[in-house]
Amino acid sequence: MSRHRNIRNLDEDDYYDDDYYDDDEYYDEDEYYLEQQREQERKKKEEAERKAKENKLKQQKLQQQKLKQQQLDDAKKKTTGGKGGGGESVALAAPKSGGGGNSLGKPPPGFTVESKKNDTATKNNNAQNMPIPQLPPNILASLRSNSTTGEVIRAHLSLVILGHVDAGKSTLTGRLLLSLNHVSQRLLQKYQKAATSIGKSSFALAWFTDEDDSERERGVTIDIGTKFAKTEKFDFTILDAPGHKDFIPNMISGTASADCGLLVVAATTGEFEAGFARGGDASYSGGQTREHIVLSRGLGVTQFVVAVNKLDAAEPAWCQERFEHIKSMVLDFLKQNGFKEARITFCPVSGLTGVNISNSDKVEDEDGWKALKKWYKGPTLLEALDGFSPAKRGYEKPLRAIVTDVSSEGKHVNVRGRVVQGFIQSGDNVVVLPVGDDANVVRVERGKAAQEGSSPYSFASPSPTTSSSTSNEAQLDGIALAGDTVELTLANIDSARLMTGCVICHPHPSLRPKVEQRFEARISIMERLAVPIIRGSSVLLHMHSIDVPAVLNKLISSEKRGDGKPRQNPRVLTGGVTATVEITLSERLVIEESNECKALGRFVLRRGGDTIAVGLIDKVLS
Repeated sequence: MSRHRNIRNLDEDDYYDDDYYDDDEYYDEDEYYLEQQREQERKKKEEAERKAKENKLKQQKLQQQKLKQQQLDDAKKKTTGGKGGGGESVALAAPKSGGGGNSLGKPPPGFTVESKKNDTATKNNNAQNMPIPQLPPNILASLRSNSTTGEVIRAHLSLVILGHVDAGKSTLTGRLLLSLNHVSQRLLQKYQKAATSIGKSSFALAWFTDEDDSERERGVTIDIGTKFAKTEKFDFTILDAPGHKDFIPNMISGTASADCGLLVVAATTGEFEAGFARGGDASYSGGQTREHIVLSRGLGVTQFVVAVNKLDAAEPAWCQERFEHIKSMVLDFLKQNGFKEARITFCPVSGLTGVNISNSDKVEDEDGWKALKKWYKGPTLLEALDGFSPAKRGYEKPLRAIVTDVSSEGKHVNVRGRVVQGFIQSGDNVVVLPVGDDANVVRVERGKAAQEGSSPYSFASPSPTTSSSTSNEAQLDGIALAGDTVELTLANIDSARLMTGCVICHPHPSLRPKVEQRFEARISIMERLAVPIIRGSSVLLHMHSIDVPAVLNKLISSEKRGDGKPRQNPRVLTGGVTATVEITLSERLVIEESNECKALGRFVLRRGGDTIAVGLIDKVLS
């Protein structure tokens, strides 16, 4: 019987008790580790045999080439009679071509067979000789000024909508788009009629983001819904994330692309408590509100607007005490997870009736407005979103663009993705990693495509408050900057070689990220961990839009939060600790240290359908 069976019933101190079990017995004589050792030895043996065969084939090819060259030299000597060309010339047959015919005439001087190694060397030399792209000086000066007023270049933010299932995220997002005139009343009436026919009349606003038929029938968001929106200060890419625990991987891919978050919390009795529950045992891991907060912080989100939704359905309606109770509990948990209070705004709203979304709205619930204004003097939801700080962008860093969708069109390939740092423009030569194929950028579309309706991220009409800035964006035609969600058309590359999770970068060797399989990372373990983590634990690693199997092959150190006393080479990692570990992936990926590129250096570890840790890459190991 496995020695790990009762591991979950032990306290953390028991694992560090030297008298509990012997290290040698635990690691060296365990059947599991012996089997792993045998498997590694078998793989090493197969690898050695494969390399020996390859070396043998190489030697044979070299001998054949030498023999052919010697035959050609001998033939030359015979035709010239050993003199400087005074004898009769005889036509020589060159080596047979792939077509099977013979070519008459003298072979070219220095005739050799070109190898793949020479091709690679030539390719690298060409990449090194390519000029490093530079942003136009006027655009760079505007970006350095950090202007958010729309006078030159408007600031862009990616906003992820988070919260427990049925908190009203999609409905609130639909109401937000309606308030900004990005969707029409006519389309809303169409959705209301269709939703009423299937018995879901209150879901009409959610259909603006839940566009899949299965999502509308079930009334649950399954995949990330993406929309563009313009407020007075910012251009937003809105990412409506699913709240159900079964679709956490989709939520992770959306949050990894976000700069800030809108956390939707249901104020109705029972709904808030269910979403904010801690979880008691392995059978229930708790509400998604807590998990979404932990995941978003681990993936780099630092600013939040907390929308206390459905306050009109609380008992009593628009109750200040209920709002303050929810605010105090959520704020404490946000601060525990590293959020700064100055970057958190709480806002009571009703997504269904439109109360406190915007001052200019004609809401259905006038009495609700009056009841709320008796005690609430804070900002509306749109004002709170405009209160975000502009994100710091790595415009001058090397290009990193992550692919999220691929489709082919004739000879070209259309790619949808996000530029996480640097910039890309039409005419650029790029390389796609980890496959290493070169491509040429034919077309770049960002905000202009959305305004004209030619992009799937389009909205009906721009907000009237931002129409004056349209002419100022003309200088960015054909250029996408860090933080932009873009659509690219690539030439000279096979669509079969592109897939979700590929990274587009500049071909210059000094500007490429690393493609490796091992790295050292700092991880933060979730509080409620059903089964502790041991050396050799298998996990699923999620990074931006991909997930790959991985193994924690070394536990370097661990530390209890707030303890300040690290323990070297721990045997296990239990809930609520931070640790430094070494992770090996099942395949080579594009990864970087988190201080170099956030998107390629932050990840989430999951096991058995549960999130067990979030982490940062400290060092990439070759």
